Amino acid sequence: MATDVAPAAELLGVEEVIGSITVANNSALTTVAADALRSVSNLMVLDDLPLLSNITLPMWSAVNTLILNKIPAPNVLNLQTTVQKVTNLYITDTTLEILFGLLLRTSQMENLVITGNKFLQDCWFGVGNITQQATIVDNSGTMSLTLPNLTYAYNMEITNASAISMPVLQSVNQHLDISWNTIQNLSLPELNYVGGEFSVMNNAQLTEMDIPDLVNVQGDVEISNNHQLKELTGLSKLAYIGGDLTVQGEFDDARLTSLGTVGANISLHTTDGDATCADLPKKLARGTYSCSAPDSGGKSLSKGVIAGIVVAAVLGTAAIIGATLWCVLRRRKFNSDVREIVHPDEAERPPLPPKEKRTSYGYYDLKTAEQVVEGGRGPKEPDVEMHDLGRKHSELERHEEAFEMPTEANVDRREMPTSPTGAAVEMESPGAVIARDAR
Repeated sequence: MATDVAPAAELLGVEEVIGSITVANNSALTTVAADALRSVSNLMVLDDLPLLSNITLPMWSAVNTLILNKIPAPNVLNLQTTVQKVTNLYITDTTLEILFGLLLRTSQMENLVITGNKFLQDCWFGVGNITQQATIVDNSGTMSLTLPNLTYAYNMEITNASAISMPVLQSVNQHLDISWNTIQNLSLPELNYVGGEFSVMNNAQLTEMDIPDLVNVQGDVEISNNHQLKELTGLSKLAYIGGDLTVQGEFDDARLTSLGTVGANISLHTTDGDATCADLPKKLARGTYSCSAPDSGGKSLSKGVIAGIVVAAVLGTAAIIGATLWCVLRRRKFNSDVREIVHPDEAERPPLPPKEKRTSYGYYDLKTAEQVVEGGRGPKEPDVEMHDLGRKHSELERHEEAFEMPTEANVDRREMPTSPTGAAVEMESPGAVIARDAR
């Protein structure tokens, strides 16, 4: 069928196409119709048709591969609903809200890929076996997935679902990954075998997991970060794990009572409740063993205990800071209250005048009335008045033979006494000294 045809692509009167039909990259196309078409042996592709609003295939019953990519939700969807055989179905990046027109009442298909459909609410398929890949991821967070007839899947991944129903699923040949969903309950009542890894992770609202018949997982088992899940009693028959066992969460009961063999490592970490490592003894692990639970020697702390430690640390730090600030403020107040202590008498006593610095010591020469200083004669001091230093020079001359005048050679150098005011003290004349000695 040709592309770039507007506004309708119609195939009238044709019942069977040996080959493929592709309608793609047409921004004006609104209608795809084939009134008599029953089967397409290879591909039927509807790709990048932003205005498509009418899909009319009333007789269609079989196609090898159906690809719906980047198409809007049509206003008219007229498909055969009694018998549909599709080997591969890819529905990607559409704005479809429901897929009830594609019931896929077929016993077997190879690939079922439903990804990136942000408005998809209901996803219902009647397929019995998926022999290669079942990938239903990154659709609307409120999407409900129902696979009522599915008994076998080769490899399966499911994310972004609000509800999952696979009531008769018995085995998954490779990996089964159910993660990042908003489901509250995960029930797989018939599942007994997983040939690869089995993962249930990051389902924030999951409160109950019931997989009562699961016995054998050949690969790793990881159940972690499902914060509302408190018990693992729904795995009561799990007896063999060929790879690692990792269980992490806030469990009240994490016992796996039937487990007899773990092919590699055991890592069990719980943070609340009465979970115990006694049901997962070290001898089960052929590799490393790490088990911490409240009742075990290597127990971890619960959220309440951790919160208490944090609060105590905060309060202790606040108390230390408060005490430090109090000491600093108290010291400042003490320093401001200190005053210099002054004696009352000293407070009223006027200050003494500064003392004059004496630059020399000496005595007066009685003949010349000049001051003689240590180390030589000093300058004359005419403003210093001499009092009663002796009699007239005639009287001094009369007794000079009995009184030897001091010279620089024989003078006994000593400081002349001074009065408190600094003036010279009146000295007794030599004549008077001689007269006194004669008597």
